[in-house]
Amino acid sequence: MHNWQLDPADAALSSAGRTLLRLAPGWRLLDDASGVGCFLAPPDAEPAAYVEHPLGRFEALERFTSLQRFSPFWTRPAVGMAESAVQPETVWLLARDARGGGTLLVPLLDERTRFSLRAGPAGLAVAAETGDPDLACTGGAALFVAHGSDPHALVHAAAGAVAARLGGRLRAQRELPDFVDLFGWCTWDAFYKEVSPDRVLAGLRSLTDAGVPPRWLILDDGWQQWRQAASGEERLVAFAPNARFGRDLDALVRSAKQDFGVQRVIVWHALLGYWGGLDAEAFPAWGVRRVARSFGPGLLAQEPRWNVWPWGAQLGVPSTEGFAAFYDELHRSLASQGVDGVKVDAQGLLEGVSAGQGGRVALGAASRRALEASALRHFGGRLINCMACTPECLYQSRDSVLLRTSDDFFPNRPESHGLHLFANAMAGMWFGEFMLPDWDMFQSGHPRGAFHAAARAISGGPVYVSDGIGRHDAALLRKLVLSDGRVLRADGPGLPCPDSLFADPTREATLLKIFNRNGDAAVVGLFNAGETATLAGHAGPGDVPGLGADCIAFAHRLGRAWRCRTDTAPRFELAPGEWELVSFAPIERGVAVIGLADKFNSTAAVASRCWRDSGLDLTLRDGGRFLAWCEQAPLALHCDGAPHPFRHQDGLLGADLPTGGPRMLSLSFG
Repeated sequence: MHNWQLDPADAALSSAGRTLLRLAPGWRLLDDASGVGCFLAPPDAEPAAYVEHPLGRFEALERFTSLQRFSPFWTRPAVGMAESAVQPETVWLLARDARGGGTLLVPLLDERTRFSLRAGPAGLAVAAETGDPDLACTGGAALFVAHGSDPHALVHAAAGAVAARLGGRLRAQRELPDFVDLFGWCTWDAFYKEVSPDRVLAGLRSLTDAGVPPRWLILDDGWQQWRQAASGEERLVAFAPNARFGRDLDALVRSAKQDFGVQRVIVWHALLGYWGGLDAEAFPAWGVRRVARSFGPGLLAQEPRWNVWPWGAQLGVPSTEGFAAFYDELHRSLASQGVDGVKVDAQGLLEGVSAGQGGRVALGAASRRALEASALRHFGGRLINCMACTPECLYQSRDSVLLRTSDDFFPNRPESHGLHLFANAMAGMWFGEFMLPDWDMFQSGHPRGAFHAAARAISGGPVYVSDGIGRHDAALLRKLVLSDGRVLRADGPGLPCPDSLFADPTREATLLKIFNRNGDAAVVGLFNAGETATLAGHAGPGDVPGLGADCIAFAHRLGRAWRCRTDTAPRFELAPGEWELVSFAPIERGVAVIGLADKFNSTAAVASRCWRDSGLDLTLRDGGRFLAWCEQAPLALHCDGAPHPFRHQDGLLGADLPTGGPRMLSLSFG
């Protein structure tokens, strides 16, 4: 079994002769065809809809990092030094041992059962649940285990093994929606539910007048018709928009596109229509039932009110067969009004109303198939999954790829901002292998606007704001947005640097460090996610797994460049809420192209590099403050075929290039 063994004498689970876990009795070893790790099946148990299986203990645990669901909708990181610190509803866990190795544990889904990790009376436990009291748990592959010395490479390989076992699809196998590289605006924090066509158009005009017109728009909650039930729930009663919108979105969508250059309009709705689901009288054709919320013990142990709060105790839920017709009719209606996609919220509610409908796994699969098929049919697959950090969404999704991976941006909760970045980066470690993390909107004029903007620049996900009318930091936004409305998105999800994986920067005296790549270049963000103390740290090539050591680093706020192999790196001291971005450009033939230094993700502005006998040809995605490092000054620099002035001092080559579109540069050295 690819060097994995489970010793029946002492229940030691070992890989390549190294004992990793001491398991509780009854666990069975299942082969992993990919050879990355192994799968474990739980002991036999009395039939029940919820079962906790003792798992055992790590052989030599030094510290662990993990992601756990603290609500039906969202996850957050949890780190610790003992199995007793593992939280309920843990969806993945990476344990570091004293020898420097890492053991990854990933609870899975089978045909009817969802598994999760938690602390047990004697070490770890695996919780199994179906979500339906009439449906007993099954005993298939409950847990994936893998071991390796490089955590990032280990997680990447493990995701492939899990996807193959579950029949899922990885992020790299899915197509990104066409708006993901454009700058966007969302109405939520600007207006909340008091949104109206006039306000939407005023918001678009405000950003356009500031010089940063959004190219896609989310019309968030506040446009629909709903009725409040006697028990307090708010339920959808019609597909047509409410009276503020004149029962039709067509005029608003047309004006947004024609008058303000918006290319894609995305409209919000909840997975079940609205927060309280569907009104049965308004939609008689889809077998709508009022179902009392009934979440599992892992969630209720953290918040006992989940069955009644928020939005009431009952949801109007269509029949399993009714989901497809519901989404098809809703999305057909929206598409006929010019809408280009949907943001589907409150998806985590579904597991709480799965009783009597085949359980959470089956209901999740039916809903997921119906939602994605409809989004593909009517919107070309433009779908943002929100409040959906569930195993069902992660493993059952096949076409949609965008997933909000943290709780909201909260303008009025100062303590939330550091955790927001930490949660998204850690979610990217595992979730980012299957879907592209969306780090949510932010407000450019907020006191922590630059903190969030720097993080979004390296997040790898979509970049959009929720600015109120006239409340913009246009200079900040121009560090993110190109002249044509595109953003400089990095290659993949922004991930924690190796020395940030096993620390909690919201509680410990350590900076949060996040990396991403742009081809053979890279960027590292340093963030003080705490609330009290100034913290210090460094950034270097070792923060980016696989990055070569001979490169030039450029610190954006500091405005300083250095050669990593020979020069002393600066020490960054950051107060709470402060940040720094350091770009790394590889040295090739004595030249390192830093890109556009007036953009946060500078090296992503380099679309191509091509060496010729006497110099280097570059394509830049826009003009601006070009920066490169050259051992020798070039004899000439041409921009779009014409000679252009440049500066060369202390190895740095700079040129101010006209904005307005891509630029072709030629550096001549001989």
